[in-house]
Amino acid sequence: MNRRRLRSVFIPTLISLGVCSLIFLAPAVRADSISFQLSTTSQSTTSRGTVTFDGSVINNSGADLNASDFFFNFSAFVPGSVSPIQLLGVLSDFSIPNGATTPVVELFEVTLGPVPPNSIFSIAAQLENSAGDLSAIQTVNVSVPGSVSVPEPGVLLLLAMGLLALALARVFFALR
Repeated sequence: MNRRRLRSVFIPTLISLGVCSLIFLAPAVRADSISFQLSTTSQSTTSRGTVTFDGSVINNSGADLNASDFFFNFSAFVPGSVSPIQLLGVLSDFSIPNGATTPVVELFEVTLGPVPPNSIFSIAAQLENSAGDLSAIQTVNVSVPGSVSVPEPGVLLLLAMGLLALALARVFFALR
């Protein structure tokens, strides 16, 4: 086979393979097929307290949804300090038709162990449906406010009397 004939077959074949690879190997661009919208992303509690995060689940997967799982990432904390627990679909089955959004429901809760005041815990949550579709990751924060000490009225009175005694002593010694 001569070069000219080889080139006339080879180049169109190479171009066709390139176009086909772009079409079939290109990632699909689509909206999340399953997602959830939280009512709030930050809550406060006490040490050993529990907070509940609620929100809506949106199903655009193309099929009715009957099961889901939440995945949590909170690995940066001491074991036992944070315990997220899925609430959606654990005690009873639920069904979300394709193209539907649930009313606001309890999604998950976070229970804290013994933690110091002024602590903040960030937990990344992601929802997966039974077909393996994953939602976008959303981050929630659970904080434990610090305690502010407020002096008792008796302590304030004692402090005022001490300051008054110092002022009177200074005046007394200044007049001598």
